[in-house]
Parts: sequence; C-alpha cells; structure tokens
Amino acid sequence: MKNFIILFVFCTSLFSFGQKIKEDDNKILLDGTAIAKVEKDKTGTQFTYTSIDGSTGIIANLKTHKIDAQNSKSWLVVTNLDGSKKTEVNFELLSFTLNYKKAVAELLAKKYNIFTANGIENLDAFFAEERPSISAEIEKVKEAGKVDEKQLATLNYQIHTTEKLVFSGEVPEDAFTSKYNDAERKEFMSKVVAKYVVSWKQDSSPFPVLNVDILTLNGRSLVKAVDRGGKMVVALTESSKTFTYTPSFVYTNRSTAAETERLVKEVVDNSYLNGQKYMTLSEAEVLLDARKADKLAKTEEAKLNSVNIYDKKGYAIDQKGVKLEGVLSIDFEQIAPKSSSSGMIDLDAAGDGKSVKVVAKNEKGNLRQYFYKAKENVSFGVINDDNTETKFKALLVKLETVAPKDNTALDLGALAGVSLASASWKYFKEVDVTDKMSIYQDLPSNSYVIKVPNQEKGFQIFVKKGKEDKFLSKLKEYVGDSVGSSDLEKIDYSNLEGLKNLSDLYSNFK
Repeated sequence: MKNFIILFVFCTSLFSFGQKIKEDDNKILLDGTAIAKVEKDKTGTQFTYTSIDGSTGIIANLKTHKIDAQNSKSWLVVTNLDGSKKTEVNFELLSFTLNYKKAVAELLAKKYNIFTANGIENLDAFFAEERPSISAEIEKVKEAGKVDEKQLATLNYQIHTTEKLVFSGEVPEDAFTSKYNDAERKEFMSKVVAKYVVSWKQDSSPFPVLNVDILTLNGRSLVKAVDRGGKMVVALTESSKTFTYTPSFVYTNRSTAAETERLVKEVVDNSYLNGQKYMTLSEAEVLLDARKADKLAKTEEAKLNSVNIYDKKGYAIDQKGVKLEGVLSIDFEQIAPKSSSSGMIDLDAAGDGKSVKVVAKNEKGNLRQYFYKAKENVSFGVINDDNTETKFKALLVKLETVAPKDNTALDLGALAGVSLASASWKYFKEVDVTDKMSIYQDLPSNSYVIKVPNQEKGFQIFVKKGKEDKFLSKLKEYVGDSVGSSDLEKIDYSNLEGLKNLSDLYSNFK
C-alpha cells in the first residue's frame, strides 16, 4: 500500500489531464457526468468497467506482490470483456484515495486515455501497444528466490536549493550498496539535489553547532543532521531511526557554497548507508499527507460515534429569556478513537459539556459565533432529523465519574468505579421535566440527574455497588420528607421508569 501512495507524488506532475475523475453509486464520473459503469468482484481486486449503454468495456485485475512487511509491487492485468485481448501496466495512484474503483479509472483515463467525455474509447490502440508482462517478471523473481524490493522499484529523490534546481532524477533504492561502484553512485548523485538549510547555531556550549536541514518543496523539514564532535548525527523526522557518520572533510562556518553542497550530498548518500533504507524526502512527504488524511478520517468517525452535537439547527435562551436561533455545536466528551496499527496517536478534543457554540447572523446579517456557558444558566434546544426537538438545561451538579457497561445507564456493577468530583455547571439533556421534580441525563456517562426547585444543585443517581444505604441516605437528605424512607427503598434506580416513579411520589406528596 505504501508504494501505491509513493507513486502518486512522482506521477501527478507528468500529466496535463485537468478533468476530475470520481466514482459514485457504481458509476465513473468525469467532471460530474457519468461516463461508465463499474462493478467490483467479491475479492475487491477485479473491476469491470462498461460504457453506459453496455456496448464496450474492460476488466482490470489489480495484482499485488508483497515484497516485505512494508513494501509491495502492484500492477494491473487489463482485458477486454470477452478476454481476447490482454495487456499489463504498472498500477499508480494519481491522487490520494482508498477507492480503487476510482483509482484504476483515473489511471486509465489520465495516462492511457481510455476514459473520456464520450465514455470508454481508444481500446484498440491501448491493447495494440506491446508491453512486457509484469506478471511473468514477478514469477521469474520468485522462482529465482530474488524477491527483493531493491530489484523491483526505484524512488525519485529530489532535493533542490531555494534559489535554483541543481539536479534532479531517479536513484535506485539500493544505489549505495556494493552493487554499484563509485562512478555509478556519482552519476546517481549528479542528478539529485535538495532544498536545504545549513546553519551554525549556538547551543549550551561555547562553540557553534552545525545544523543541516533537508526540506521538501513546501519547506517541511524531513531530514535533520547535527554535528556532534566532528560526526554527523542524522535523524529522519518521520522515523525513530538515526545514523551517524564522519564527513569526508572538515566543514566550518567559513566553508564555501560548493563545500556546503558537498556536505548535503553526503547526508543524502549516507541515508542509504549499508543498504539500509531510510525514509526519502518524497516518501516522507506522502506519508505526512496520508497521516493527515487518516487523522481527519478518524476524527470524523469519532464524531459520529460520540454524543457530541455538531452543526445542528436549534436555539439558545439566555438567563434573560433572549432566544437566539442558529446552528449549534457542543462537545460533551473527548474524541479518542483507538490507535491504529500505523501508530497514529489518539485524537483528543476537549469535551466537558460546559459551553455551547451558536453560529447565527448578527444585526448586520453577517454570520458570527456566539458562546453560551452553562454557568450563565443558559438552556438550548436542537432540531432532530425527524423535526422533533431535544432540549438541554444548564445545572449545577456534583458528578462522579461513571463508566457504563454496555450502555446500561444505572447498572450497579458498572458504577463500581468512582472518582471524586466537585460540583460544576454543565448542560444536561431534558428527559422528564415537571414543576415539582425533573429528570435529566448526563450524555457522556449515560447517568441521570434529578432536580427539585428548592435545591440549588441537581442530584446524580449514582449507586455504588455495596454502598446502596449511603446512596439512599443522601437521596433522603435531598428530597427531604417528601418521600418516606420505605418508599425510597422500594424504587428501582437501575432504570428510567424507576426514576419516574420517584418523581411521581415526590410530586403527589407536594
């Protein structure tokens, strides 16, 4: 998969194809217009593309050969619908996507001109071109026991100066092993340069320290080298690996521009020290973009699985009764999806249910953001997809941390773990509101809170296993003499129906 993504960076600049390819509802769209239909088999690696009228089409099989735990070689075996014609091409991602139906169509459109505004065309010319069999080459490598990434791939390694492009080209992945001699390595490196920053910086020592930063086109630092006692310690910013080497010459703050270039080339050369594959600039750049996309996807997934509210129509009413309608958002809980196998760090977002954001128009008709804090005794409501309304009210409550089991709000076993908490203002969902006793819900913990008018604070229904008597004692203190102790003991606090019975008893007494 990684090699798929790496190819994207190297190939996008080769094509002037400006139209956008998308896949939606099993159709291939070119600038929003359907030009072909597509079906994927059960394996997810065979794609059948047919014209809208079904008159012509192709079948593309995505083949992948695993080189090692981190690298793969991928290609397409393409046939016409009756299988009478066949050819093979390298698979390349021309844009970052995990939708392979779209990715294959984009490659065949932009590089081979098969998908056009008229549908599927130019098949005769496509199949007429002679191409080597990639499948056969892979089989030969397998048979010879030479399954080696270094024999199957090359990486573009581009480094450039801020002022000018010194050199650019391809470097074999194993360029700095014994397979190549010095003359060949010199030829490789004569085609490769970097945008770099070389500086002498003071640290805690009285002597300046040499720093070499190799950067990408957009200035992101990917390789850092620091002088340590005449040796260069090189670190790759997207890897925990480092390596150390001694430069072949003495570099000082009085060295020439040519010597600076020479030093940077050595840093690049030693990135492949002893055949060890370190992250290249192009590879790291794509990895950063992929991680960013992965992080965004995980954030969106976490949002969907949270109790938070994002961009819902609704309103807020302040303590003076002024109502503001707009689009509401509030974080009740942290967004923390599990770490992936790629080592992505959990995403965290502040979520305490203490502030609601409303995007609404001001007096001049311009959209602006308004923030309402729970401690200001604000209430708000949101309009659900079915046009029903869910209301929320700010309450002062001492909440214990609750870890529900299987989302059972008042499971006594689930509430065994407690952490001390102090009373604070936050928003609670209205469940059953009366003028005598009201029931609210704390969304993150799925626990309930009751509130009576003559009490400043709300009371959380939190039953710690083995501490039922203590809970009943506190509840009795909260409701006063409104409900007898024997009646309190009969109520089932493990469900909402029991809390409604408590509310009824309290209301009838008053």
